[in-house]
Amino acid sequence: MLAFRGADRSRCWNYDQVTLMSIEQSIRKRSLWFVDLDDTLHDAANGTLKNIDSAMTEAIQNILGVDKKKADFLRKKYWVKYGATVVGLNKLHNISVSDFLNISHSQKILADLNLPSVSFSSKIKRIKGTKWLVTNSPEKYAMSILNHLRLQKCFRKVISVEKMKGPGGLKPKPLIFQWRRLIRLAGVHPTEVTVIDDCLRNLQTAKLLGCRTIWAQCFNKNDVKFRTQNTRPFYVDKKIKKFSDLFRI
Repeated sequence: MLAFRGADRSRCWNYDQVTLMSIEQSIRKRSLWFVDLDDTLHDAANGTLKNIDSAMTEAIQNILGVDKKKADFLRKKYWVKYGATVVGLNKLHNISVSDFLNISHSQKILADLNLPSVSFSSKIKRIKGTKWLVTNSPEKYAMSILNHLRLQKCFRKVISVEKMKGPGGLKPKPLIFQWRRLIRLAGVHPTEVTVIDDCLRNLQTAKLLGCRTIWAQCFNKNDVKFRTQNTRPFYVDKKIKKFSDLFRI
């Protein structure tokens, strides 16, 4: 988890001026939205990720020649450290990104996914403006979920982990480099961007650039401290338990 020290907090773009009203205005206007996928648009932890995690662990076993316990440990460790398991495998073991994703997210695995309910996330269509899906998952997986949720036409762009390139390789969320790159790619000012994500560390770095931040508590059960209290971290502008909450500000 990234930590904000005094110097970091002072670098937040007009932090104290980013209010719930600005989020309300962004819903009504044609702003830019960066929306996460897993545990934001659907309950991945209790559905699709069980299959994907098992497939990634098995792939690591076969590629590195380690036992299941070690492979599972590395999968989790690299996800925490780099934002995506494949980044750690590529950086530390020189494993091809495309080869690993093709193995761990094969068509057979994607066909057997425990797919989510369609109705829950459909309300995101009501949000005006341009929406980009920004996920640390691979494109084939992301498109499978979007197609099932009937949201494939909802997003102008799909930024998957393969597209999060930078100096020295992939630079996925929560790296501030990636948020900055996407904002420049969109050609907008950071204050015109609203980020919806279930992961607090992703929101922390987005806030440093001046983005509005919405914490999706729809599915993710982490960060119990803030979930069990009626509070939110200072870098979160709004927290929601369902997308309809966006229209009740």
